Amino acid sequence: MLDNLLNQNLNKVQIPIDSFIISILLSFFLSFLLGKLYKSKSHSISNPESLARVFPILGIATTIVITVVKSSLALSLGLVGALSIVRFRTPIKEPEELTYIFLCIGIGLATGADQYFAAIIGFLLTAFLIYFSNLNKKNKHSQQYIRLSIKSFRISDLNKLIELIANHSKRIDFHNITVSSNEDIDDTNLIISIIPNQFSDIENIAKRVTAAFPKTSFTMIDSSIF
Repeated sequence: MLDNLLNQNLNKVQIPIDSFIISILLSFFLSFLLGKLYKSKSHSISNPESLARVFPILGIATTIVITVVKSSLALSLGLVGALSIVRFRTPIKEPEELTYIFLCIGIGLATGADQYFAAIIGFLLTAFLIYFSNLNKKNKHSQQYIRLSIKSFRISDLNKLIELIANHSKRIDFHNITVSSNEDIDDTNLIISIIPNQFSDIENIAKRVTAAFPKTSFTMIDSSIF
């Protein structure tokens, strides 16, 4: 009896090609829309486009795995054993990123299990709630403050430094400045918060500041959303 049960579980089960194609296409479409939603509503400091590009692939991969193992107990047990030794070494910097990744996996699980109605309704409700929670907030690109610490420059170069940063920023807020009594010594420290025009402008500011002032130390302390 045990042998018959094992043989039954190990036998290959034919996957309906029509439902499999629908699952893949629906998973791709919903995951793609999730990526668009993440890029437009995310408050993440990291570049959201790099993570959003992975969502369709992650959704399809999850769909394929669930489609293959859902009809075989042996394969499902083997999957559990395989996943127990997998270690993902790419760090998740923010909880928001992990939440969207779980949502993308949830879409893949639902479509892989042929629960199309649950996948569509779940995504639409989630998108509505995310949009509704952001109704009273301004666009994230105009609200993300980056705090910078700039050390070891001359006070006489302050105007030039601020002008350089202002060319790539929508707004600059001053927090603290420490000035040396000797204007010829590179001992002035400045802490400011900026709203960059675009995410890539952060890198441009860092490159231009370090190129114009080689002795300057440029540090991004943190970020906040107002």
